Amino acid sequence: MKPLRSFVMAGLLAAAVGGMATAGNAGPTVGDCQECHGDKTIEMTMPDGTVRSLFVDGKAYRSSTHGKAACTACHVDAKAPHGKLSPVSCGRCHTEAAKSYAQSTHGIVRAKGNPDVPGCGDCHGKHDIRKVQDPMARTFRLNIVGVCLECHEDRVIEERYDLPDEKMMAAYRESVHGMASRKSGLLGSAVCTDCHGNHLILPGDQPRSATHRQHIPSLCGKCHSGILEKYERSVHGKGMRAGIAESPVCTDCHGEHTITKISDPASSVYVKNVPRTCSACHDKEAISSRYALPKKRFSSYMDSFHGIALEYGMTKAANCASCHAFHDILPASDPASPVNKANLPRTCGKCHPNAGENFAKGMIHVEVSPEKAMGVFAVRVFYTIFIGTLVTLFVLHVAMDLLGRHRRGKAKAGKTEG
Repeated sequence: MKPLRSFVMAGLLAAAVGGMATAGNAGPTVGDCQECHGDKTIEMTMPDGTVRSLFVDGKAYRSSTHGKAACTACHVDAKAPHGKLSPVSCGRCHTEAAKSYAQSTHGIVRAKGNPDVPGCGDCHGKHDIRKVQDPMARTFRLNIVGVCLECHEDRVIEERYDLPDEKMMAAYRESVHGMASRKSGLLGSAVCTDCHGNHLILPGDQPRSATHRQHIPSLCGKCHSGILEKYERSVHGKGMRAGIAESPVCTDCHGEHTITKISDPASSVYVKNVPRTCSACHDKEAISSRYALPKKRFSSYMDSFHGIALEYGMTKAANCASCHAFHDILPASDPASPVNKANLPRTCGKCHPNAGENFAKGMIHVEVSPEKAMGVFAVRVFYTIFIGTLVTLFVLHVAMDLLGRHRRGKAKAGKTEG
């Protein structure tokens, strides 16, 4: 009964204060409201039976970005005494943010009455809202990831709304961006809102989304501007600008939430993983046929000395990027391409200092087939048969020798018994 009594008494006191405020032709002050809401025991039983505290920390409010405003600036229908208040509309002041939020995937679902979807107060706070530059603000750069993951790490919410797996979302913490932000405190490291936006968050398959494929290069380029310039000059960048959806963007090679340093063996662009990463597109029959790309690039590379050496752990062996470059990949017909025939001696010379014109004469990706390389195919077939025959004869020789020894042993044993 104490909370209820406290609430009633506080209401009567507020009525008196409110009457004085009205008589003085001014609204109630924060102090007036704190006469009731500064009591930690004040609470209300909601229609669903849950008990909700109506306590407001006056000190936290006065330290907030709204601290100089009267309570009625947000609670416009707050009178003394008052009943249930209508929800606060942040859009009365923050019109552009409210408009963007209403069009976002959060806003659309929340408008349908879904209580699991975050609103303004869930991200920014309620009575303790601070400016984003304030390290104590929920939306401060070093805090925003934790705020987003309050929902996106929740398995119940993830399963209920078919969101990306919480493990994938949480993987950001261990990524190169997450580690720079969480462990090193680097304010320049990318956080959720840098990529997904803040109020106008949309699914990645929508053209207006910040994370739509067409926007990924410019999105990453906000921080990695030098790399963006190289990418835009590349065959991949030109293909993406021309609307070729299969053209790879940053996330196809580096990943999304799981981006790690190139020195990390788990990274998709670690030297040993580069051929498999590139083959994710270049080994697809549909892509190579549609755009007339050379086929079997991965298998022909893995059959080469470089591929075999890399497979056995020689990380200094040349991989795709060693010859074709990383972000500024150009077709071999382009005079600026490192794999243009005129440039091959210089490209190969990075590892082979004495590389000359002969390096440009031979085939590089050799497909072992009668149509592509009859000589190599014939040698491979010969050695396959020759080595296979030798091994078979060797096994046969060993078997016959073992059989002979067995028979001689039995004969010797028979003579001994006789």
